[in-house]
Amino acid sequence: MNDLYERINLNFKLDIISNAICRDYNIGSFISNEVITVGYEDFNYVLTTSEGQYCVKIFNKDRSLEACNNYIDRIKLSSEIDVNSPKVFKYDRNVLYVFSKDGIDFRLCVFEYIDGNSFFDLGIIPSDDEVKEIIRQMALIHKAKLDSGFVYDTWTIINFKKEFDKKCSCLKESDLENLSDLRKKFDTIDFEKLVNSFVHGDIITSNVIKDKIGKLWIIDYAVSNYMPRIIDLVVSACNLCLDPNSKENTINKISLIINEYEKYNKLTEYEKEVIPLFFELANGMGILQTSYQASIGNDSDENQYWLELSRKGINYSKGDF
Repeated sequence: MNDLYERINLNFKLDIISNAICRDYNIGSFISNEVITVGYEDFNYVLTTSEGQYCVKIFNKDRSLEACNNYIDRIKLSSEIDVNSPKVFKYDRNVLYVFSKDGIDFRLCVFEYIDGNSFFDLGIIPSDDEVKEIIRQMALIHKAKLDSGFVYDTWTIINFKKEFDKKCSCLKESDLENLSDLRKKFDTIDFEKLVNSFVHGDIITSNVIKDKIGKLWIIDYAVSNYMPRIIDLVVSACNLCLDPNSKENTINKISLIINEYEKYNKLTEYEKEVIPLFFELANGMGILQTSYQASIGNDSDENQYWLELSRKGINYSKGDF
């Protein structure tokens, strides 16, 4: 738990920040906090007050003010399109709220709490009908227009080569062999031929919540960018639809994703051609980044889960897939 608090340099009780939020947002009296342990970058928790529950995101201490504002731009955009995303609350007409103590500025946002669980917490992959609903929302996201600065994401496929060159020393021998070959394949991609759009970038099991009535919500636009739209398809394919016990089921789910997406946005022939390579790259990036996390002391169950899932996915990429 301590490493979570280190993300924001918090050395006093979280209750102090929560009480300030309750006061300034006028959302009732503070009752409790529940830290959300899933995730790598920011500090997230559920705030319970006398008026209800709220989700609070405190930005990582390493995020600059510009980076936080870029995130805010994405949150505002998500609220303008017909996608199920939690409402963000404002304080003094601003989405970004700053709490200062002991010379430290804690930048944060307060969101509507969705009463449900992510597919990651549920430990399942979505049904076919749920996949179709997620793809419907993904296609809407891709039609939105982003007018904001680019956010560098260490996990995004387009940064694979750069990240590999920096972090390959942390890989196990078998992973290094697979990813070295993948680095060579990366150079064969003609990015100029790919269609760019506003892309969520991280529609995975931990970022899709199923509420108590079965409604699906897409959360966390922290790494969304204007970039190749097939990134969303393959990231979801290698996570939301990867069945670690069946390659056949996985391939069927991926086919479902592609066929469903084309009901809304037709893919080009080149996009279809490189989807298998992007699927491999997405899993390769998963192996690289989780291996790096392990090398710096992240021994969490979550990190090990993503590592093993990515290894399974890259094995599925071999042979006839």
